[in-house]
Amino acid sequence: MSGEGKRDRLARAIANGCLWLSRRSVRFRLLCDDVGSRLFLSARMGLDQLPLHAHYDPADLNRRTDDLNVAAEDYFVRSDREYLLGKPFTDRMFFARRLFDLGVLFHWLRIAPGDTVLEMGAGSCWLSHLLNRYGCKTISVDVSETALGIGRELFDSDQHTNWTVEPEFVLYDGHRLPLEDGSVDKIIVYDAFHHIPNYEAVLAEMARVLREGGIIGMREPGRHHAGAEKSLAEVREFGVLENNIVVEEIEKLGRRYGLDRTTIVPLTIDESVEVPASELGDFMQGKNLRHFWEPLCAALVYTSFILMYKGDSVPDTRRPGRLTARITPRPPTDPLTIPVGQAGRVAVEIENTGDTLWLAGILRQAGWTRLGIRLHAAHDATLLDGDWHRAALPGDVGPDGVVTIEVELPAIATAGEYVMRFDMVAEEVAWFADVDSPTAAVNLLVMPVE
Repeated sequence: MSGEGKRDRLARAIANGCLWLSRRSVRFRLLCDDVGSRLFLSARMGLDQLPLHAHYDPADLNRRTDDLNVAAEDYFVRSDREYLLGKPFTDRMFFARRLFDLGVLFHWLRIAPGDTVLEMGAGSCWLSHLLNRYGCKTISVDVSETALGIGRELFDSDQHTNWTVEPEFVLYDGHRLPLEDGSVDKIIVYDAFHHIPNYEAVLAEMARVLREGGIIGMREPGRHHAGAEKSLAEVREFGVLENNIVVEEIEKLGRRYGLDRTTIVPLTIDESVEVPASELGDFMQGKNLRHFWEPLCAALVYTSFILMYKGDSVPDTRRPGRLTARITPRPPTDPLTIPVGQAGRVAVEIENTGDTLWLAGILRQAGWTRLGIRLHAAHDATLLDGDWHRAALPGDVGPDGVVTIEVELPAIATAGEYVMRFDMVAEEVAWFADVDSPTAAVNLLVMPVE
């Protein structure tokens, strides 16, 4: 028997064995489905390494940057001004997608009020305006003067625009950003990077103006975008540039310019699926997972949420990650005894055991972090005062940081036995106990004055 015949017989034997086991074991059947899905997807997706500039000579594009800037200006001159002023609400076809996309970007960028956010390729600045309303200082950058003019008009026309954060509209030449090194906290690029001809130079500029610990977040089309019919039509009508987005190439460029880590968020609204309620349990165990996995992987070929990190990015209490603390009060006696109507004192050691920077200096703002004390009756644990006292921290406290503070306790007018429960609180965000951080209790005896 030939070698090929032996291989065929072996393959049939393996296949028959797999079928036999599949009929007798749910787990084995799910494993076979998973392997089959992976093989199917590998053949179907063909993650070929297309270049960013699929139809252009990169050197020629760098020389033509100024011409392409003119084309971008012409695009906005010829576009429907009322449509641009009304985005995203006037974008009836893709309204839901826009809100979904922004939710993903804002979440993973950990955008918080007070951040300085650069929007690259801002166009009519509608996204910048949303961030302005949220409390961010926005810097809207574009090569089109007309686009930025529409953006200013949008800001001027809304009575709720937050002018106290001093929004900026910056026209740039497509080569160098007129901003200081390390001057922005976050950079957001929404459906714009694939229009950039000199993408390497611009990425270097973005890395330069991003502060250490900052994040770049992009939502861009995928690796087959340039050849899509809609893209080719845009090129024919407006002369704009349509590039592929190949995340592996972008990651390599990012490392070259100090962006240490690049990740992908594998989400898309276009290929999301519905699961019948009656089949939810089966779905959670992996049944028919292929019907979800295939469209998700297909979508990743055509859409990318890209995050690029400059150094270590640490969340803070404005948009926290894990809020946990170890609180160790050190009362001089147990119970702590004080006379009625007089203040008491207690030393408290506090360790940040989470992953979030506690902000102590942003007074009266969301995320302002202090030690909180709630007062309970000792005999039945009744909560007497849920906001009895706050104590300031000496400064910001990072993960693994430890501080000791002397807390002056308010006077209590009624003698009796009490329990003080210590917890950390990020104002307008959360008491740490509400997200499963441990608290600490101290017994308090208030003695009558003889």
